[in-house]
Amino acid sequence: MGDDRIRRFGRMDNQSLEGNKVGCPTLKELPPPPAGRTGWPWTEESPPLPESMPDGRPWPRVSVVTPSYNQGRFIEETIRSVLLQGYPNLEYLILDGGSSDGSVDIIRRYEPWLSFWVSEPDRGQADAINKGWKRASGEFVTWLNSDDLLLPSSLERTVSALAREDRVQLVYGDALLIDAESRPYPVPFDRFRGRPLDLEDVILSWRSPVPQQGFLMRRSVLDQIGYLDEGFQFSMDFEYWLRLALAGGQSEYLSCTLAAFRRHGETKTHTMAQRRIRENYAIYDQTFSRQLPRQLQEKAKVSRASLHLQAAYVSYLAGNVSGMWRYALCHIRQSGLRSSPRAWLFLIISLGGDRFVSALRESWRAFRVFWARRSAEVRPDA
Repeated sequence: MGDDRIRRFGRMDNQSLEGNKVGCPTLKELPPPPAGRTGWPWTEESPPLPESMPDGRPWPRVSVVTPSYNQGRFIEETIRSVLLQGYPNLEYLILDGGSSDGSVDIIRRYEPWLSFWVSEPDRGQADAINKGWKRASGEFVTWLNSDDLLLPSSLERTVSALAREDRVQLVYGDALLIDAESRPYPVPFDRFRGRPLDLEDVILSWRSPVPQQGFLMRRSVLDQIGYLDEGFQFSMDFEYWLRLALAGGQSEYLSCTLAAFRRHGETKTHTMAQRRIRENYAIYDQTFSRQLPRQLQEKAKVSRASLHLQAAYVSYLAGNVSGMWRYALCHIRQSGLRSSPRAWLFLIISLGGDRFVSALRESWRAFRVFWARRSAEVRPDA
């Protein structure tokens, strides 16, 4: 039954889509959008690029891998955002984990423009991405989750940056935050902002400097540091950027918005927050068990204290009051007199209980939105 389903729903052989064009279709060539859907990427497309770059070289092949499982509500928007980049040398691969929600029917509609797709059980997101990267032939590679989007001309910007600097191995920018209906979040919560990838900053903040949505890297990075660690499903990108930094990899942050990161109910649960926290502690243990430079190894205690504080913050965002209290207390015990005032704040407000913390969080969010809007209104007269 399982093998029959794979053959029926998937494309298992290397030559299955050999005749498909490697490149981007035009808007007119794609299936029409669902009723009522307009704008990017439904009724708008990126301007098509010429066959060669401004310096006369051909555009390098870019391989985009989309892992998916039961994301039928969002995957068509994701697919179109990749195919409508107007990029002349695109290889697009979709690795579906055996969805049962109609995703496969959507993928089939776009099959003529896919280099490869399959629907079969996998061992999780990292496994699916690794399978795609191993099949990919592009000089540059990336992955885009099946509920996220590339913004118009994103590939042109990232490819141009990598082609401009041979020493740079990874480029990335900011990501627009959108909800389940593709509406941007209000300012100042509308961006996942990147920052330069600095090793010491990463291990002392435990915040990712690299928005995964929209990044692009050279295939040679896979040869240098390997593939994604399949033991991680929620912090795999953070672990990968940290691994690249530890290996001395060169990256460039582009001060522009390249993609959209969809945050919806299924991405903000207590369970997912706790799994992310556990994975971050595993990454800490994995990192400091290595032979690190002395100046980094000496920061192990400070790094762990920062990890406790970040875990308290993640728990706060997820509404996990007991976790917020526990991790804030761990930070205070680890740091002593050097403990962050934020840890004491988390500890104190956690005493108010779930309802109090939830109300406080929403009030603080509403105030920040109000203040951002007010600042935007008065800025032109300043």
